[in-house]
Amino acid sequence: MVTPILTLAVALAAPMEPLPPLMEEISGLAFDGQHLWAHNDSGDGPRIYKFDGQGRYLGRVGFRGADARDWEDMTSDGQHLFVADCGNNRGNRRDLTIYRTPVPGAEGSKVSAVPIHFAFAEQRDFSRKGYIHNFDCEAIAATDQSLWVFSKNWGDGQSRVYRLPKEPGEYSPAAVQTLAVHGQITAADWQPETGRIALLGYRGGLAFRPFIWIAQMDESGVNWDTAKRYTPLEDGQWEALTWVSPTTLLLGKESSDVSDHGWQLWQPPQPVSTD
Repeated sequence: MVTPILTLAVALAAPMEPLPPLMEEISGLAFDGQHLWAHNDSGDGPRIYKFDGQGRYLGRVGFRGADARDWEDMTSDGQHLFVADCGNNRGNRRDLTIYRTPVPGAEGSKVSAVPIHFAFAEQRDFSRKGYIHNFDCEAIAATDQSLWVFSKNWGDGQSRVYRLPKEPGEYSPAAVQTLAVHGQITAADWQPETGRIALLGYRGGLAFRPFIWIAQMDESGVNWDTAKRYTPLEDGQWEALTWVSPTTLLLGKESSDVSDHGWQLWQPPQPVSTD
């Protein structure tokens, strides 16, 4: 979220409103500096849902010129929203796409979206597989200059990092690094004031044992030497997160056999100054 942060004082001083039933499959969250935006997993249409800082539902916005095959994450740089249609559980997709649209205004129920198409340069085999491959994709983040895609590796439990332009086009980037996350990454977000990237994921397959990595990040990538792993969440299919202030994350989970849907605020420990 590359924008001056408007502190959500009220939201941080009181519990969030319960996540409404229409968001039972919440898979992506973004904060544009004023409002929260969310979308569901596959099965919903090409639309996003708007909330205020306390989590009160304000309405939905449809995307013109977009499909919703498997929306998995979203992010904001303050000017645009980016929604990632790149879920690839079977490893056979050739149409990975990030949709870009200006942050919707107060009026109107639809916005125009433009596609950023991409493919993993390392992928050569597109045969259909189960949960054993390394080319799933459920997490994106925006820095000042770039979009970043984090792979969800079912096979080796790592995550490859890809850098993309924010401009529409067709891209086939090679990974700039591989992170030893020890699990499957489901969401990401970068905080511009602190330079911290948050990566949400889980271990244990469909048992959904969640974790969060926090590390420093700039335009060259993630400084994994600074990474710290936390386990502040109960078991569940946690699929979404966004920074709502320089110190606070909002995390969302889908309804599953393990737990009901919901969301909660969490403040990671602050880095210890070495000055």
